[in-house]
Amino acid sequence: MISTEAPSFFQMTSQYRRFAEICNKSQSSKFISLIYGKTGLGKTESAYHYSNWREIEPLLNRPAGARKVPVSVVHGSTIVYTPDVGATPKRVSSGIAALRNSFDDLVDQAAVCHRFETGPFRPHKYLKLLIIDEADRLKLGALEVIRDLYDRTPLSVLLIGSPGIDRRLRRTGYGQLHSRFTFAYEIQPLSNVEMKEFIARQWDELALPMSADDGVSIAISRIASGNLRILHRVFAEIKRLQKLNCLAMITPEVVEVARKGLLLGT
Repeated sequence: MISTEAPSFFQMTSQYRRFAEICNKSQSSKFISLIYGKTGLGKTESAYHYSNWREIEPLLNRPAGARKVPVSVVHGSTIVYTPDVGATPKRVSSGIAALRNSFDDLVDQAAVCHRFETGPFRPHKYLKLLIIDEADRLKLGALEVIRDLYDRTPLSVLLIGSPGIDRRLRRTGYGQLHSRFTFAYEIQPLSNVEMKEFIARQWDELALPMSADDGVSIAISRIASGNLRILHRVFAEIKRLQKLNCLAMITPEVVEVARKGLLLGT
């Protein structure tokens, strides 16, 4: 299982709300859906936040007696599976099966520990939604495993991929899977308002006496162009420069130095 570094905070953007809406509908009905978009727009982070994966995933491989299970796990109903590069159909099938079983055991343990009555145990009683990140890595045989899993179980499936995956899945050979999609949604960049909110939040973390002026905000927004990952990287570099140089304020020139240090381009 693969984790990404946790951001300092999670921003509830309009795109996350759309992501969560699709996930919620998938939980209440049996859907297979596709969410795709450019790198850095927050697709993986949305999946991790929605599923509480940063809290759940580290617990899965610990022995039951050695883990302290928080009450939030009781309400878990979603897992995130990230296939290895070049994963074979067999590895995808066994990987998802192992993840489902571990998740079952964890949620059942949490229910017992926190005295929630969930009825008699049965295999996969808790899991409703399987999110597959980096779905571009899956070849035809592995995608057939996913389609078969969807057809044979009550599980809903959400694939997350890069631009072009929607066209790829329309090709001959993938039609059986593509014909089952209920939703296909392309994640959009942050709006100008959302970038300003992000900058204001990060400015508070810098503990500077003044808010970001228009020149600094415009410089940062121009570099990021709505890309959430770039925003995080730019501010990480700004914070490094501030600490290193004991800066009392951040100017557009400092932002430009941060951009060059990260080789982000213009």
